[in-house]
Amino acid sequence: MKPILLLGLAASTCFAQAQPTPAKPDPAKAGPEIIAEAFGKLTAALTEAIAKGGPENALEVCFERAPEIAAEVGETHGITLRRATTKPRNPKNAADDREKRILAAFGMALDQKQPPKPLTVTNPDGSAVLFAPIVIANPLCLQCHGNTEDDIAPLTLTAISKLYPDDKATNYQLGDLRGLWSVTFPAEK
Repeated sequence: MKPILLLGLAASTCFAQAQPTPAKPDPAKAGPEIIAEAFGKLTAALTEAIAKGGPENALEVCFERAPEIAAEVGETHGITLRRATTKPRNPKNAADDREKRILAAFGMALDQKQPPKPLTVTNPDGSAVLFAPIVIANPLCLQCHGNTEDDIAPLTLTAISKLYPDDKATNYQLGDLRGLWSVTFPAEK
């Protein structure tokens, strides 16, 4: 009996080692799914905060939870997730030079009445980055990012200036480019 048991263990070990390794995810396919997951979690947290205490309450959630959500989703999928813009509310979300060039291309597409298309770039180290546009499509966003005269309530403006003294993320309209999502997939090992 013992030789058969050992042979069975040896065969199962060899079989387990012979399994193919999972394919590296395609950034063009996996990236939008990851972004949708993160955006869904952020939207749910913001919607709940607005329902409980108005847009000024959502700013606290966005200030604390948005980076946490990006980190949690990133860790779950083994990627790095970030939002970037040329008009940041949080200075950590300021676009770097490459992101600025991509944002300019997204902006040109919108100027030509074309929806900006996500872009995948492979880095020299073998990692890949999916850049996807963030376009303001929901009127709810204007409660914190809209016109400071008409869209954003005074209490919300006060909360913005308290949390983000160098805020540049206002005076947007529906259909404006707010920024981009950046999803970095590590190089294969």
